[in-house]
Parts: sequence; structure tokens; C-alpha cells
Amino acid sequence: MKTIAIFYQGRKQEAATMASQLVPTLEHKGHTVRSIDLHEEGQECATSSIEGCDLVLVLGGDGTIVHASRVCACLGVPIVGINFGRVGFLTELEPAELETKLDYYIHEDASVWTDERSMLHAVLTQDGTSEEFLALNDIVIARGTWPRVIQVRVTVDDYYYNTSYADGMILSTATGSTAYNMAVGGPLLHPQVKSSVLTPIAAHLASDRSLVLQPEARVELQIFTGSQNGVFSADGQLNRELKDGAIITVHKSQYETKFLRRRPPTYFYQIINAKLRNDSTPETESHHAN
Repeated sequence: MKTIAIFYQGRKQEAATMASQLVPTLEHKGHTVRSIDLHEEGQECATSSIEGCDLVLVLGGDGTIVHASRVCACLGVPIVGINFGRVGFLTELEPAELETKLDYYIHEDASVWTDERSMLHAVLTQDGTSEEFLALNDIVIARGTWPRVIQVRVTVDDYYYNTSYADGMILSTATGSTAYNMAVGGPLLHPQVKSSVLTPIAAHLASDRSLVLQPEARVELQIFTGSQNGVFSADGQLNRELKDGAIITVHKSQYETKFLRRRPPTYFYQIINAKLRNDSTPETESHHAN
């Protein structure tokens, strides 16, 4: 029997109701279950709440799963995402599928594989202090409230690359390539790609393009904001104010997010077609394992 954690957002009634229904169902099958309102958890590495867990079920959309990924990463606990959101790039099951398909993941059926996603480790240094961050999607630095470009000095592996005049800069993982990076015209990376991609936001020069980096690249971004402060964000959820001259150093994290999947890796192309091209329904052919 397994020890299973259920993460949900208590302020979202539908997910909270499902969590309350899943607990007795799983306990009746002999599993130990921990039901956790993710809104009350910290933003990274909640070792006490999931220590000893074999599996985490996350009831929510992509934002909830991104939060859960940082909580689970340091212990390497795998995640199964149940879609209570809008897009569902990271989810695996729809709520209606739980009754018939959840046991495949719990009992590690032969059709289940582990989808390992790269994460980023960032260090923000300013005013003589440093703060560390973990991100599944991206690290973003951007201008403040005034509509003025900032300067971002980019160094890759101690080599000065360029200085961008833009609204900001995104450094994203392959997972994050379908988030903010995509919205500003950056390239899409298959989630199994270990590289990161550096994309300027509204660059002043047309020649300032996205750059796909080798997996172990170490990137230093220094922001020059002039008379206003800038903004730092990890996964769009951990946010800080940036002072002029602040330095952000980013490299591939030692941690990964682990998702349990039955859909094949090529399912990524199906979901891109279905959800990025404004299709209201997926392809009629199912690529989910039977």
C-alpha cells in the first residue's frame, strides 16, 4: 500500500470537494492519505508535509502544479496532475478519469513512465544580500510600472554575450517555453529537452532574438533600470522588486520535477495543436494508453 498526498487549492471549491471525496476512497483501498491545502504550504520544498510519500496527486491547473513541483522537487516525489484548470499542459488526467485510471499510476502499471522535467536555480543579489529561488517554468526580470525600456547585461558561462534594451528578459526551461516565453514569440521546446531558452521581452532591436542554451549553461543577468525599480519573478509566483544594478545568476537545478505519465512523449504535439491553435476539442484519435 502507498502513502499518497493530495494537493488542492482550498479556495477552489470544485477541487476541494474532489479532495474530500478521494481521501476515504483511497483509504478504503488501504492507502495512507494526506490531504493538503496547497495555499497553506510554503513555496518550495515542504519536506515535513510530503516526507515518506510515494505519490502526490495535484488537483488544479498548471499554476497549481507549478507550485506543487517546487514543493515536491527536493524529495523527488512524483506528481500526477488532475486537471481543474483551463489549459492543462502539465496535467495527466481529467476528473472523470480518476475512477477508471488512477490505479494505473498508484500501482505503477507497466504502461506508466516517469516524465522528468528540468528546473532552474536562481540567485538574486542586491543591496549586499542574496536570495535563492527554484523554478519549473521560468525566471523573469522586467521593467517596473513606467513604460521605459531597461538594460539587461547578459553573460553566459563568464562570456559577455550582449546588452539588451527591452522591457525585460525571460530565461525559461523547456516546460516554461509554452508559458511567457511563447507569449512573446520565443521558440517552443519539447518538454524532454534539457536546454533553457533566453528570450527578450519587446526588444528595442529586431536583431535581439531568442537564444537556446546548452543544458549546463550558467547565465548572469544584470539589470539597469535607471530611475525606476524593476521586477523579478520565479514561475510568476515568487516576486521581488529589483534595484538598479541587481544581478541574477541562473543555472540548471540539481532537482527535477517528476510526473507520472501514460500518454506517450508525442502527446506534446497533440496538446500543442489542440490548445495553442484555438481548437476547442482535442484530436478525435486518442493517444492515451489503454
